Amino acid sequence: MFLPVFFAGGGLLLASGHWNSQVLGFLGLVVLAVAGLILNFFRDFERSPAGTPGPKQVLSPADGKIVVLGMAREKFYLKKPALHIAIFMNPLNNHVQRAPFDGKVVRKVYHPGEFLAAYDDKADLVNEQSHLVVDFQTPGKKPKPAGRVVIKQIAGLLCRRVRTTPEEGDRIRRGERIGRILLGSRVDLFLPKGFKPCVKMGDQVRAGVTVLGEL
Repeated sequence: MFLPVFFAGGGLLLASGHWNSQVLGFLGLVVLAVAGLILNFFRDFERSPAGTPGPKQVLSPADGKIVVLGMAREKFYLKKPALHIAIFMNPLNNHVQRAPFDGKVVRKVYHPGEFLAAYDDKADLVNEQSHLVVDFQTPGKKPKPAGRVVIKQIAGLLCRRVRTTPEEGDRIRRGERIGRILLGSRVDLFLPKGFKPCVKMGDQVRAGVTVLGEL
């Protein structure tokens, strides 16, 4: 996707020089800027937390900004109060999602929907999204259950694709890639009551690096 857009932008700039056209030059710069955004979106580097996370610590599943942090009733799967953490990703953020903890996927559900801005209060209810219901497990040779968590990948205003890699029954490991969302979007976590957050509203977090808190 990057190369065709890049060459199209370069071609427009060459054409603008040949015909001395400011319009073609402007269009060429715009197309090259789009190519830069595409390249930025598809970047994907190896990551690891600064230290060694504790067995019950939860890492951020996404790059971005904390826009929701508080108790809320998760209506679909947990059906009880949970700590709701939402991370908003702008088009410049890395859009690879990573597993926030070790666990087993017990349910995977895709919901078609609208494309409101990801920071809209209603986005988590009406936008296109993919849900993973995961049994949190402490790492080790004999994993122990430590609660059930809902991970939601939510499309945004510009996004038209949500990709989720794990399937029902799969085990996920903290920090491994679990999906990707195109352009501006958000990821929501619903964590069991008693989760102790170590982030606050407005904090910038990084997938697979920032510790959100501990169960």
